[in-house]
Amino acid sequence: MKNILVRFFTIERQQAEKQDIEHALKVATAVLLVETMRADFAVQPAERERLRQLLAGRFGLDDAELDALTAEAEAGADRLVSIQHLTRLLNEHYDHAMKLRVVEMMWELVYADGNKDHYEEHLIRQVAELLYVSHAEFIQARHRAEVPSN
Repeated sequence: MKNILVRFFTIERQQAEKQDIEHALKVATAVLLVETMRADFAVQPAERERLRQLLAGRFGLDDAELDALTAEAEAGADRLVSIQHLTRLLNEHYDHAMKLRVVEMMWELVYADGNKDHYEEHLIRQVAELLYVSHAEFIQARHRAEVPSN
């Protein structure tokens, strides 16, 4: 009986830890996107809408979950001192394809308002380097975002 209880609580704790990590990854990704949206010091309605589309598409969120994640990400961005702890979390848990997708999502957000600012590009370049995304992949992600698929 004791072994059954120990195994039950171990499984329950592992599931809770997995859910915590998944939530932390969502928040970290969303905070990077909020930082991208704010990088040019002018948040446009088109950028807010694109942020919601990107998060909903990536994580399969309904409106209530999306509102909660967006609010948590904006609060996290308000408190953000460094992006390094965010990128470290992504490096530990995302594969290279997903890290590249995060960079591409950042570029898609930049082009939501039709204008690329040098502050936005600088932030994405920093994130790409911290995520070990090559310069060629960084440029390819930008080009994919510049020409949206129809």
